[in-house]
Amino acid sequence: MPHRKKNPKSTGTGLLAPKVYYPFLDGFRAIAIIMILAHHIRRAFTLDYLFVSNPPILKWIYFKSYEVLGINLTNLYLGLKYFISQLKGVLGVEFFFVISGFLIMGMLLRKEIHAGNVVHFYERRFFRIYPCYGLLVLFSIGIYFLQGHVGIIDALTVAVYHLLFLQNYFPLNPLLAHTWTLVVLEQFYFFCPLFILAVNGAIPRIHDRRKVLIGLCIFFMLISTLIRVYCSKTSQPFIVWPLRSTTPYWTITANLGPISFGCLLALLEPYWSRWKKSRVCGALFWMAGMVIFYRLFLDLDWSYYWGDWYLYTLGYLSVGLLLFAAYQGFSLFARLRSFQWVGRHSYGIFLWHYLVLEFWKIWIGTIPPELIIVACFASCIGIGALSTNTLERYFLGIRDKFVPNI
Repeated sequence: MPHRKKNPKSTGTGLLAPKVYYPFLDGFRAIAIIMILAHHIRRAFTLDYLFVSNPPILKWIYFKSYEVLGINLTNLYLGLKYFISQLKGVLGVEFFFVISGFLIMGMLLRKEIHAGNVVHFYERRFFRIYPCYGLLVLFSIGIYFLQGHVGIIDALTVAVYHLLFLQNYFPLNPLLAHTWTLVVLEQFYFFCPLFILAVNGAIPRIHDRRKVLIGLCIFFMLISTLIRVYCSKTSQPFIVWPLRSTTPYWTITANLGPISFGCLLALLEPYWSRWKKSRVCGALFWMAGMVIFYRLFLDLDWSYYWGDWYLYTLGYLSVGLLLFAAYQGFSLFARLRSFQWVGRHSYGIFLWHYLVLEFWKIWIGTIPPELIIVACFASCIGIGALSTNTLERYFLGIRDKFVPNI
């Protein structure tokens, strides 16, 4: 059940909406980060190798299980091979985009948005995101320079691009390739309150504002779909001036769909939160979401991001169905406390996991790859939790001191 904290102020939409915390969203964050980790580990260590060329542990289990116990693991072996070959971290990214849209829109709707409030929002997001990110950028650029890939001038130039969240459009440090999603979200954080501010200024009737914002979300979802159709047909970015992305799917224009969908869920929350919760209804939504999710995750030959446009749309729609099922009280993993714990540390895990993978690459050939994979998962989660409880907590303390919530 969601935890509600009363907020005496009316929202910019004119509907009283107490501050709501849904614990299961942390569980979905955990699912998302685990999917992203699995995808990046697969790419970093070519996990398909485990099934085709002398894997010391899996191969021993595969053959010895039959010799010693008479158990034939062929079907399980082939199933694991198929499962690993079909891992798609993009679905985890869509989880993050939908959740971010839902939470940020909900947060902004619970405030009377004005110019000063927007600045206050920016200040709090800065302390939430930027300090840990900035340290990651400087640390990664230093490693990249010491490895001899670039000179000092180029290293500093690339660092500036990353510190300004422009790496989607300019030279990218490979150790920070995963941060393209953070750029998309930062651009959303910048523009979303401005849109709400414009709507509040243009629409005098408070209840009409929510309807206009709902219409805008649907419009942006349609626009995003059309942009992805264009990108998939031409392999070119939709906008080529003044900034040209090296990968058209890394731009905010190509990812407006899941973010806008998350915003739409937040805008509709006052209506669907009045429905009586039903685990039967939740089970039906969960089954519908999982049917789509299964098709996307396992049964379709879909590369990381260059699949057909409709697959991406189905991806975030399935996320919405699973979120609504969890709201109704039906979820297999999102309500587990262990998953919610991982989800609360997902930002730190996401930030530092590329560097962790870079470290474990050093040990390829000296440590069995299966052990490296286990060590990667464990160390990524451990370092993410350490980052959350040290760096992130410290800077959030500074934020609450100098930019208190209102």
